[in-house]
Amino acid sequence: MFLDRPVGIDLGTTNSEIALLHPSERDVVIYADRFGRKTIPSAVAWDPKSEQFLVGYPARARRGRSPHPIESIKRKMGQSVRIEVGPGSLSPEEISGKILVELRDRMREHLASQAAVGVELRVVRAVISVPAYFDAPQIEATRRAGELAGLDVIGLLQEPTAAAIYHAWKNRLKDGNFLIYDLGGGTFDVSVLRCLGGEYQVLAIDGDNYLGGDDLDRRFAEWLRLDLVKRGYALDLDVRGDEEDRHRFERLVHLAQEIKESLSTSPVVHVSKQEVVHDKAGEVVSYEAEIGLADYEKAISDLVETTIACCKRALARSREVASVGLEEIDHVVLVGGSTRVPLVMRRVTEALCAKSRAKEPLHDDVDTCVALGAAVHAAQIGGLVVGDDAKNAKVHFSTPLVGHGATLRLGLRVLAAPEGTKEIVFRDHERELGRAPISAIPSEVIKLDVALGDAEENPVTLAFDGGHATEVAMAVYRGDVRPRASALSRASVVAKDIAIEIVRGGRRERRILLARGAGLPASTQHQFFTVDQSGAVVLRLLQNRLPIKTLLLEVPKDLPIGTPVDLTLRCDETMRMEARALVAGQELWAQLEPPAMLARFDPRGSVEAILEEADQASRGLWGSYGTAFRREADALMVSIREVASTDPDKLEALCQRLRLLLDEYRGGPNDGIVPPMHRFEEALDSLRRVVYRAGGSLVGMDRSEWDARILAIEERARRAFDENDGATWRRAFNEVQALYETAHQEEFASLRLDDPAYLTRRAHTITAWANRLELTLADYVPAAADDVRAMQLEEQARISSWLREKATTPLVGLGTGESGDATALRRQLDQIATELERIESAIERVASLGLVTDRGA
Repeated sequence: MFLDRPVGIDLGTTNSEIALLHPSERDVVIYADRFGRKTIPSAVAWDPKSEQFLVGYPARARRGRSPHPIESIKRKMGQSVRIEVGPGSLSPEEISGKILVELRDRMREHLASQAAVGVELRVVRAVISVPAYFDAPQIEATRRAGELAGLDVIGLLQEPTAAAIYHAWKNRLKDGNFLIYDLGGGTFDVSVLRCLGGEYQVLAIDGDNYLGGDDLDRRFAEWLRLDLVKRGYALDLDVRGDEEDRHRFERLVHLAQEIKESLSTSPVVHVSKQEVVHDKAGEVVSYEAEIGLADYEKAISDLVETTIACCKRALARSREVASVGLEEIDHVVLVGGSTRVPLVMRRVTEALCAKSRAKEPLHDDVDTCVALGAAVHAAQIGGLVVGDDAKNAKVHFSTPLVGHGATLRLGLRVLAAPEGTKEIVFRDHERELGRAPISAIPSEVIKLDVALGDAEENPVTLAFDGGHATEVAMAVYRGDVRPRASALSRASVVAKDIAIEIVRGGRRERRILLARGAGLPASTQHQFFTVDQSGAVVLRLLQNRLPIKTLLLEVPKDLPIGTPVDLTLRCDETMRMEARALVAGQELWAQLEPPAMLARFDPRGSVEAILEEADQASRGLWGSYGTAFRREADALMVSIREVASTDPDKLEALCQRLRLLLDEYRGGPNDGIVPPMHRFEEALDSLRRVVYRAGGSLVGMDRSEWDARILAIEERARRAFDENDGATWRRAFNEVQALYETAHQEEFASLRLDDPAYLTRRAHTITAWANRLELTLADYVPAAADDVRAMQLEEQARISSWLREKATTPLVGLGTGESGDATALRRQLDQIATELERIESAIERVASLGLVTDRGA
């Protein structure tokens, strides 16, 4: 016979674990090797001698040898990269799949050594944990890794939630609010959860996919390197560009790890390490010193403070959505081996526990509590399958086999049974305990009360009664079922906003469909409306600000503007998304499989950050100043979204251009004075030129009054600049901008439109305008989706021809006001300007072709 209980797996950056909740529910069985080690290193290597892959400790043992092991592969999950391993290359999910195969096989061996004779304990179903801040590509890659390992992935559980589930199960915790601080080897996650009546709800998440114990080690390794350089060693390393330098630094990282572990138990350690590495001059590097805990903490303190900042952001979010702030937190749970660092423990206690209801953090099983919690959750959603292949018998129990009363209420489905089976019967060696009829195979859910014996473990037989009696041996248990997530729990949440790009007031905007933190499963329905007659409806879905899927429906070109577009978006418990769209009787269904993204595209969310900064700048700038910024920024932002997953080099260049544009209009991200000084001086000079061109009164002031006004503003602004008074500076800039635009409008109203000097200036302005539009068209980045791309390229070619015919060619032969008929020149310039306005609007609409709006017709 066999027992099939799904396992829980923590696929970690540094180490991985696998566990299973025993059917008696008294203990969670976690794999441990013969040395008692409960973790397996997340390392894969190729052994040239045996010509096979090594996983775990044998792979890690190849550190410093060639070929070296692949470690921290979790950081590359969701990226379309290939890593050289032995004779070929593997994707991150293929490497992770090998780690999962090792966990699966070791757990099978571990369970087989404990099983009764004739009983097979299968490991075929699994819940795999993922960091709370993993995005869609990373989650999909984790799922694929499990499938490559031959596992049926029945759930993906966010790591902080798994830790909360385990601590509630182990410590029999009742209702309460949890803050889970998870500092693992490669990622940091924080989640705020509420447990009410056994139902878990994630209120807020935050974190950093590129901050973990590895970063602490590398930071301290850099401290060691600088110390060795001071001692005269040639260790100016190019870690990115030189393979040998990379190996040198890795040796320093290993030394840093050893020192870190020693400092976890002692305030001062004496380090005497011979032949650490050979420096670039070939000299053997040895290291001998006394290192205090203060030295280590000074090197890593800013990284620890980053985690505290993440916690504060998560708490601010949970207070906003559920009125759960730090004062309402009942339990602070530490997860991950890096939480053993004394500074981490101290800062969590000072910054979080001291101001909450938890006086000190829960710090049990920090290395394994995620796998243990995943095992408890796996038992909840996967139940237990009992059967015998030889007898064609299989039953799935969805309720625990544990109770403390006279009877035990079981929920089960018969998945397979011998031909002719009419009912199932539970018996012990003396009596019948309960029976239920079966009308079909597989059956519906059967609720059955079974008499429960007094022993902790009560052997029973499950008989399939019919034409031929068949029995399967099993057991039921007396005891208390510890707290575990109820069926109503939403143990996972949407990590980042899922949005759609729409057109509103002629500008592209985001409309959020599923907000960050929404519990899963989730379903949402929205109605949008067409805004053009391009012959297509384009639904561009975004995760935060980057595209994950573009859906296109071809529709008749005479489809009325304002036609409803119904969109349904679903995301299940395993974070798999699908979308359905209905417009004009046509339906489109799509599985949302986000494009893979390379690490060098957006290693720390920098692309999303700069897009968000540009959005904020666009909302904060006004008048002609804001219009000029938005004209350039909007085009760059559209192009960045299109190349985010296809062209790293172009993405880098476009982001750099947007960064320069932001610096030009708003100053750098850390500048306290916004806009920057040179922008204020440009606006002030423009105002002076208008004032000095005016012969008499302008905006109700004569020249002397203007001089006094401008001088007063300039003195006030420079004083604010020197004192770093951002509010006063901004008011001065706004005043200059308003005065300039008002004065310019009054000046224009009084101009003679056939004045040769004015016509010459206008001709230069229109020529520059046409040149700018020509460059905009040349630089335009069409959509990545082929069908949308074809539509946009066709429109781009049409507009280019239009621009040449109506603007650039006529401008070449245009005269000036001094050399020709001023009236005819003004008429020509007016015609070209009108065309350029229409062309500019058409260019802006190219990226919006087929997009919808959320405003009714």
